[in-house]
Amino acid sequence: MELPAFFDPIVTAPKPQKIIFGVFFLLLLGAGAYFLLLSPLQTRVTELEAQSASLQRELIQSRAIVADLARFRREIAELEQRLAALKDRLPTEKETPSLYRSLSTAAVRAGLAVALFQPREPRNRDFYAEIPVTLTAEGTYHQLGEFFESVAKLPRVVNVADLKLTGVSQSKNPLRAELTLATYMYKTVAAPPKPGAPAPPAGK
Repeated sequence: MELPAFFDPIVTAPKPQKIIFGVFFLLLLGAGAYFLLLSPLQTRVTELEAQSASLQRELIQSRAIVADLARFRREIAELEQRLAALKDRLPTEKETPSLYRSLSTAAVRAGLAVALFQPREPRNRDFYAEIPVTLTAEGTYHQLGEFFESVAKLPRVVNVADLKLTGVSQSKNPLRAELTLATYMYKTVAAPPKPGAPAPPAGK
């Protein structure tokens, strides 16, 4: 098969020129292959490497979020357990009368002569109400100590807020104790009304 006529100068050229033409042709072929094939592939590889690095960073961030989420869930579970334990030590409004009876019974069993046992108005706090109870009783130091010991063993939280001791003459009980017991009531939070539900009637 004969070559086209424009190849005649190359065919008839001296050997050094043929070598030069050959090298030039190889360079031209290599440049064309690079710009037409390798360069787009290199660009695509660079883009994929950038996407891979970005996905790797997102994966690390996602794992950190998952770890934090697990930690938050554990903390929430611990807080719920602590709140449940706190609720067990704070009577609700329905349980408060039985607590009053327990306090009064503890005073009587200790041998104290109770002259006054009077719960006062609650003092509202964030999620609980503090209920002061005024107690006046007569007895001995031993009986008073036994009463405090019984109060400390109650499953509910009861603190001695104020205490005043005075001696009593002409009485079989040499000591009068005027004190304020502070107990606490857990306030249940009403759930918010559903959208569209009628508002509760206003209190009178």
